[in-house]
Amino acid sequence: MNSTKTQLKIDFPFHSPEELEAYLPYLLTRLAHRWATDQDDALQRDGLHGSKMRILSCLSAFGELTINELSILSVTEQSSASRTVESLVQSGLAERNISQKDQRVRTVKLTPSGKNTLVEIAPRIIDLNRNLLKDVEHEELKTCVLVLGRMLKNIKRNAI
Repeated sequence: MNSTKTQLKIDFPFHSPEELEAYLPYLLTRLAHRWATDQDDALQRDGLHGSKMRILSCLSAFGELTINELSILSVTEQSSASRTVESLVQSGLAERNISQKDQRVRTVKLTPSGKNTLVEIAPRIIDLNRNLLKDVEHEELKTCVLVLGRMLKNIKRNAI
């Protein structure tokens, strides 16, 4: 069975708001910014904004990671990731360890306090996600996640 892949023609520069609003990178950027702003507002009292939340989420999902891995996965500059990890360590949410595989490498993982904090804020994150997806059908979401994953694979520059 042959599948035909079609490319949506993009005219650039854009000549109308509709053309801009059909441009996927624009939509993704607006969506990511809106999500980050809403999440920051919801977690303001906890001091968990932006890169802190992304790093905690990555540690929750992957377990133990190096700063470089955290930088890539959390979409945070390496120097910012290092500073954020230091802040998380100082607040008791994460801990640094010497890698069992290579004594020169330092890894980061959640502490029990970090895990508890994520459990405590989960209802707010779940509510934000529910609002984001309120008019999206389950099959539409599955397709969207599949397609976005494929696009990420197309442009990815690392093994993670």
